Amino acid sequence: MTRKPARVILLKDARQKLNPEPAPRWSPFKALYKMRRVIFYGGLGVLAVVHFDKLPYSYLVVPAGNKLIDYSITGAVAPHPEPIEGRFVTCAGAQRINCVVDGDTFWYRAVKYRISDINTPEIGRPECERERRLGMEAQVALLQTLNSGGLTMERRERRDVDQYGRKLRVVLQDGRSVGEDLIARGLAHRWEGQKLNWCG
Repeated sequence: MTRKPARVILLKDARQKLNPEPAPRWSPFKALYKMRRVIFYGGLGVLAVVHFDKLPYSYLVVPAGNKLIDYSITGAVAPHPEPIEGRFVTCAGAQRINCVVDGDTFWYRAVKYRISDINTPEIGRPECERERRLGMEAQVALLQTLNSGGLTMERRERRDVDQYGRKLRVVLQDGRSVGEDLIARGLAHRWEGQKLNWCG
């Protein structure tokens, strides 16, 4: 094996000192490529949070049996009673202060609320005449209850509002959910993540 003369090596070192190689340029594409795993898993995390946040009325699908868990049962949200006072009417027109939309939706002090532990028949878009009739009965029943006094409402969901901007609350009278009375009268069903058929 032949060795390079010392003079050649010294000359090469001198040239490198006089003409140093330019520093590598920063490339955003290379930086992104190096961080690809962090970006990928971070994106998955954001999508998971967004998807979870859009689940209706803060119910979770649990792998064991694919059952839905209500946060009011697990106690994940500490209830804070809010009194309901004032006179209610049936909602009509654009201006809505204290009024009832249907059996599970009402306006209170110009804020729209959804009773989160029940679901009642539709009035606006019923699937049959029976659903419309039951929906009207549920609306009247809720109106009478709200005007009877002694009511409070509690937040028992992870989210404060649903995807329609309605505040999610359980309405109570003497410590009992008014939804239970509507269920007992056949005018509502317990909300478990999906609507039941009122036309059967």
